Amino acid sequence: MSPTRGSWRRNGSVGHINFRPTLAFASAIVFLLCACPNLRAQQPLTLTDAITSALASPAAQVFDEELNASKGLLRQAHLGPNPRLYLQSEDLRPWDSQFSFADQTEEYGYLAQTFELDGKRRKRVGLAQADVNIAEAQRDLKRQQFTASVAASYWRAVSAESIVSLLQQDIAGVDEIVRYHKERVDAGAMRGIDLIRVQIERDRVYLSLQTARRDAALARADLFRQIGRQDFATIRLTDSITTMPLLPPLDVQAALSRRIDLRVAQQQLTAAQANVKLQHAIATPDLDLSAGYKRNNNFDTLYTSMNIQLPFRNRNQGEIERSQAQVRLAEDQLRQSELAARADIEAARVSYDQQLDIVQHTLPEIRDRAKQNLTIMTEAYRIGGVDLLRYIDAERTEIDVEITALKTLTEFQQSAVRLQIATGERP
Repeated sequence: MSPTRGSWRRNGSVGHINFRPTLAFASAIVFLLCACPNLRAQQPLTLTDAITSALASPAAQVFDEELNASKGLLRQAHLGPNPRLYLQSEDLRPWDSQFSFADQTEEYGYLAQTFELDGKRRKRVGLAQADVNIAEAQRDLKRQQFTASVAASYWRAVSAESIVSLLQQDIAGVDEIVRYHKERVDAGAMRGIDLIRVQIERDRVYLSLQTARRDAALARADLFRQIGRQDFATIRLTDSITTMPLLPPLDVQAALSRRIDLRVAQQQLTAAQANVKLQHAIATPDLDLSAGYKRNNNFDTLYTSMNIQLPFRNRNQGEIERSQAQVRLAEDQLRQSELAARADIEAARVSYDQQLDIVQHTLPEIRDRAKQNLTIMTEAYRIGGVDLLRYIDAERTEIDVEITALKTLTEFQQSAVRLQIATGERP
């Protein structure tokens, strides 16, 4: 009887999702532990751990420093104008031999202070605070986008490693078939062409395995680059790709209230409105007052002065018009952001629902058919009912279906992440 890969057939089920993955899904981690004993000492890394590590990485710290720059501008906005000290001497004639500095000069020593009118400082602080709020919202938005990127990279890495595990099991089965055919050929009970065919199939699977290993290494490198980790060999990705995240029913209004991009747009409108108030205040001239000491021809006196612009021509009209246009622009952008957010939420929901239906219904049926087809072809080949090429084709189809299943599960996990991000939730 010809050997089959029954000893390594992938069978199993995950009852909580009504999904029957093969042994490749259920035993991926077990296989890796058996094949690589040093993995037992590796540190587990869940998706939550990866996100936490990423948010503490230097890449995420950049977002905080951008916020700190805005906070510096807020502190500066609180500061008022400094007083000015004037020391002045007039009527100097050093070329005149009869000149007396003490009796024939006028000396000034006084302080000048600018007083900002119409609440300029308060309105400047209001604008700076609005800019800080924008920076905070933009930081949160960048962190959310970064989190989504990390989650997508995590699931790509898990999928790539699962494909490697699947192909490793497959090539072990193919090696057993090659061994069996070689023994039959050596015994003169089988044609050599059949051995060559299974050897070619073994080489094809081996090439696929090497490609999968390369893809897995690149996927891990991309993930670890994002989370700021370099200890590749000491980390083991532990979240299962077969776990189905069943998200709660969608509340669009609640989701919109959590959208960070809408918060950014709202804060930009608030900042534009604050800028209008500031530009109107700038149109009001500031008052400069001076007071101090004056010595005039041996007489000690007091000195005072007042200085104010006369707003006959420049009343900041251009900046006021520009700031008002910015308000209208911010209002339009807010409305556009709300429409885009609703469309984004709906698209993410549809994608998630479609992927969920596929992994719960379509995918199990496809996998069951591929499994049944391989079982039939295996038995038919054993009794001589089909040739080797038909049997190899059934094996290849079953492997392709398993790899497609892993990729489909990856798409489902990523669709769940996209829906969580679209509704303002953390993956």
